[in-house]
Amino acid sequence: MALAGTTIPGTTDLAMQLQAKGIPILGLSGPPFVITYDPAATQAQRDQGDALAAAHDGKSRVYRSLTDVRGGIQALTATQLSNTWANLSGATPTAPRKYLDDTGPNAATIFLWDWVLYVSGPTTAQQKAGQISLIATYVTDYPYYLDHPPFDNTIAVLGVAPVP
Repeated sequence: MALAGTTIPGTTDLAMQLQAKGIPILGLSGPPFVITYDPAATQAQRDQGDALAAAHDGKSRVYRSLTDVRGGIQALTATQLSNTWANLSGATPTAPRKYLDDTGPNAATIFLWDWVLYVSGPTTAQQKAGQISLIATYVTDYPYYLDHPPFDNTIAVLGVAPVP
């Protein structure tokens, strides 16, 4: 896991935002930011990427602690949490659950959470707590995953924060 408080340069932060929105890029420089889009990027993706770049302040961010991220997830409404879990636990072409495609530093921890949730037989309360912890762990690998995601635009839980 990226250590809480680790600084992320502004360019890297913007690249993570673009990745979270599924915008294919080849490169990024700045500020002022100049994005080199992958030829596969649609015009709508280019427009969205340009808007993100224009809105980015160019400042560095820091990773939030797992405890802080988990607190944000615990504060979600039941519907928001359900929508998040449905998205994250849905199958992909390469895995039975989306979170098992994680390639970040928390992949092993997420794999263990999967075992806890699906093999160990937790109670309903333990299962909900495990889901919240798994989501928080995923957000520390993908800090913009819950930044107004397409499956529920009302959610805004970031894995990064402005540099204090």
